[in-house]
Amino acid sequence: MAQISVPSSTKILFLDNIENNEEKIKFEYRITNIVALGVLTLEEKVNFDKIEEIIDVRYLNRFPCILFKLLGVSIIIFKNGKMIITGLKNQEQIPKIREEIEKILHKSGVVYTDFTISIQNFVAMTNLNKRINLELTCLTLKNTIYEPEQFPAAIVRDDNVRGAFLIFSNSKIICLGIRDITDLEISMKNLIAQLYKYDLFFPSDSL
Repeated sequence: MAQISVPSSTKILFLDNIENNEEKIKFEYRITNIVALGVLTLEEKVNFDKIEEIIDVRYLNRFPCILFKLLGVSIIIFKNGKMIITGLKNQEQIPKIREEIEKILHKSGVVYTDFTISIQNFVAMTNLNKRINLELTCLTLKNTIYEPEQFPAAIVRDDNVRGAFLIFSNSKIICLGIRDITDLEISMKNLIAQLYKYDLFFPSDSL
């Protein structure tokens, strides 16, 4: 089923000693969205019209697929049997979502011999409760872009793990694109350590 283990609740991390900070720094992060890949082994292509008879669907203009929602989770299905499943909050939801998808498939006459679901990606968020100076962050950190007229967050790319962080001035940091929890935690700790090391915060710690 799920090949990537994702924590189901808020997790606390501690930073190593940071220069100019005597106290040990800790922060929390949580997974806010999980993206999974579903694969059907089909005997024939999926008939979208049959599925539309069972549940409300939306056709996406640029791709040959349909989208429908179950239990607050979005499912995009292609004719070849591949699915993109988004909106999961934890991997414990996967068996129930699979069960609900199978009900739709059976009612619409889709014939398949196997159905697998594996986690492909996730979105993680932390809040440092310290207002971050994005202009100074962009000038200080490598691989950082900040164009406030285009997007309200600084984008920091970590090529080592093929991921990116969105840093907002209100202290929230969102991680995208990293597929491994260990890589996520190492990369997140490194980024936050740099924010503290170079003191990339506004003078007032209150939001």
